[in-house]
Amino acid sequence: MVSEKKKLSNRKWDKENMSNVSCNLRKADADLFRKICYDNGTTPAQHLKRHIMEVIDKYYEKSDDK
Repeated sequence: MVSEKKKLSNRKWDKENMSNVSCNLRKADADLFRKICYDNGTTPAQHLKRHIMEVIDKYYEKSDDK
């Protein structure tokens, strides 16, 4: 079990070091995306995070080529 002091410390670190990225989708599209993710053993957050990291990696690959 995590102590209240540790939870507070984690929240402080998250606030200083983490950020959210979001977008609006039609409800039906969001529901379908969730279903596709869960059917493939992942979550929407995991899938989006992986995609974002791939985009960042490709960006730096192109920057290195210049």
